[in-house]
Amino acid sequence: MGLMTNRGERAHSSRYHAQPRTHAQPWWWLWVAFAGSAPAADDPAARVPHDTVIARASEAWQAEDGETMYFSGDLQLRGSLWRISAERARVEGKLEDPDLIVVDGDPARIVVGPDSAEPIEGRCQHLEFDPHSETLRLEGGAMVAKGQQSVSSETIKYLVRHGSFTAGSVGRVKVVTQPHPK
Repeated sequence: MGLMTNRGERAHSSRYHAQPRTHAQPWWWLWVAFAGSAPAADDPAARVPHDTVIARASEAWQAEDGETMYFSGDLQLRGSLWRISAERARVEGKLEDPDLIVVDGDPARIVVGPDSAEPIEGRCQHLEFDPHSETLRLEGGAMVAKGQQSVSSETIKYLVRHGSFTAGSVGRVKVVTQPHPK
């Protein structure tokens, strides 16, 4: 496993190691992969191998605890089963197998199952994604759509595996269901 940047630097280790943040390091592309070659950095449609995360941002730094990565500026995160775009993110756990991804944006966007016939698409100001339990928590102008169905509210909790949600706390909830085209 290794770390690569767009400048072709490679560090062999099981995780990205950095100094505690004093100055944010400009990382434009960062990927962590177990095996195989990584997809082309500028091809958003390229398939990402399992156990790989590709991160693109203006800045990246690691917390002193070594278990949290931060990204800022035009962020693009891609895993094998999801894609996220936002302004900034905190990735808890190992970058190649995150426990929790917390992002903020104007808006933050996520697509789960980008290669499936009906991917789940979400948009909001604040997003928390647990890849292990496949749980999305969206806040601030939140919207989730899958196929011909969508839900909008100020807050949404969406369980990807079950295709179920809870929505609302402030304001109204809007659910739209349309028949599938034949």
